[in-house]
Amino acid sequence: MDNYIDFLESHLGEIEYGWKKDSEDNILPFQIVKYKRGPFSGTVTYSTLGLSKLKLISPTSKKEIRQELIFVSYSNFGDKNIPGILEQVGLQAINNKVAYLRGDVIGPYGKMFEHSSLEALYTSIPVYFPETFQTFKIEGDLPIIQTWLFPITFDEAIFIKENGWDEFENRLVEIDPDLVDFKRQSIIS
Repeated sequence: MDNYIDFLESHLGEIEYGWKKDSEDNILPFQIVKYKRGPFSGTVTYSTLGLSKLKLISPTSKKEIRQELIFVSYSNFGDKNIPGILEQVGLQAINNKVAYLRGDVIGPYGKMFEHSSLEALYTSIPVYFPETFQTFKIEGDLPIIQTWLFPITFDEAIFIKENGWDEFENRLVEIDPDLVDFKRQSIIS
């Protein structure tokens, strides 16, 4: 795990602090950590740490997958609900024993942040980061996949379910919204 932490910190900066317990003071089966940097100036990154110790199953291929969850925000946003979101999504993966795949939609569950219309999460490859960040290879074991979660609107979640994730990602490329802006408007009109 030390080499993996070095890998993370080489891409995200030093770990600033983290959470080992939930809001009821129960020890979590993984940590949630905050790093000093994000993919570009003015951002920070959060991740699960230790989720990858468990091998989850792909719902499509049935292959085992090791993954950690990544979340990016502007540094002036503060922690707000981010640790809780990563906790819930990580625990859901453990409870279901199922990995999140590119294009999965988690939710909608209602507004995630105050003054925001974002109600669900979308799972993707971490395209805001260098390609070298996507996978951490381990000799003799499964690689660890970095799975980026970013908030989406109710209309975006419905669009993905009706049209597929590839069509949604085509729209993202075409419109190029700021996916770290949690007050952004839906790209689906």
